[in-house]
Amino acid sequence: ITIEPLTIDAFKPYGDVIQLEGNKNIVIANQGTAKRVNHVAKLENWRQNTSPSVKNGTPNMCIFSSAPRPTAGGRFEVKLLERHPFSSQVFMPIHQHGVHSTNPDEPCYLVIVAENGPDDKPDLSTIRAFAASSTQGINYKANSWHSPMVCVGQRVNFLVLVWE
Repeated sequence: ITIEPLTIDAFKPYGDVIQLEGNKNIVIANQGTAKRVNHVAKLENWRQNTSPSVKNGTPNMCIFSSAPRPTAGGRFEVKLLERHPFSSQVFMPIHQHGVHSTNPDEPCYLVIVAENGPDDKPDLSTIRAFAASSTQGINYKANSWHSPMVCVGQRVNFLVLVWE
């Protein structure tokens, strides 16, 4: 798989890129001292619209501290794709003690995704990999197939929001 830069348009089939740069919804806030980007991600909880046997779920904001994943000769083997059929899932890198800062323009994690196939499994012919910087977060749409986080070179801490 060729790794592509993570952009708002390229990632749209799988969800949202959460970033300031290139966003069209910027407004000035706090008496001109801040930029606010409204509606950076479509948060989804489909549990409330399903059968009574599916619990409604509640929002869970948590922190994932993800270690770098091993590579062989600069290659990463994708062993698992997962999805959250009833919930979107936000991952936003955050700085935490013990994690060294990096160049914000360098990739710090990979986002690996695939579309759903006609057999309700990942369509491996659609698998894509995106390089995300430390200033970019992502929001997987509900039911989007994705790999667990693949951190590049060092541990990355993420603020995560998912309905569980």
